[in-house]
Amino acid sequence: MNHPRYDELKEAIRKYSYRENYDEPFTLASGKQSNWYFDLKQILLRPHTLQLVAELMCAKMKEVLREYPRAMAGLTMGSDPVIYASSLFAQTQGKEILPLIIRKEAKDHGSKKQIEGMLPEIGDANIVLVDDVITTGGSTLKALDALEVQGLIASEAFCVLDRLEGGSDNLAARGVKMYSLFTLDDFRTRK
Repeated sequence: MNHPRYDELKEAIRKYSYRENYDEPFTLASGKQSNWYFDLKQILLRPHTLQLVAELMCAKMKEVLREYPRAMAGLTMGSDPVIYASSLFAQTQGKEILPLIIRKEAKDHGSKKQIEGMLPEIGDANIVLVDDVITTGGSTLKALDALEVQGLIASEAFCVLDRLEGGSDNLAARGVKMYSLFTLDDFRTRK
């Protein structure tokens, strides 16, 4: 990606979020063991680096789609900061991207909604899926399932980091093309 702040965000991820250990592998949420670990909350919860993520994510979406999407959706919690910050950044550019936040399960009280956001204003517009890190794509696929139940369409997914562990292929099998700002290969010292 050719963006003037790309290297700044890459160095922030390297400094605050990336760990590599070949002696004692990390246990991931999936239960798998890995020599590489990314804790992107360490950059997504810092205002300065979150601003960088939003700028680069919006630039990537505009590069791929040729315009800003009508809405962004993702499974809470990994996607939340990215979606909110990107939506606010787009607003500073005179564009409106509606944020959609998807719960892992529908609420069992009140409105019983699984998706929060301005659904009637989206209509049949294509929605982009968003996540912080994609490994196998499981969270993004759950978000896709929730959208499809509501009759909504998503054909692209964007993430800050692709761990290169099958997520892109799993999403492609469901008709979703994935784009990332960074991949594991941008950080690991051993291949």
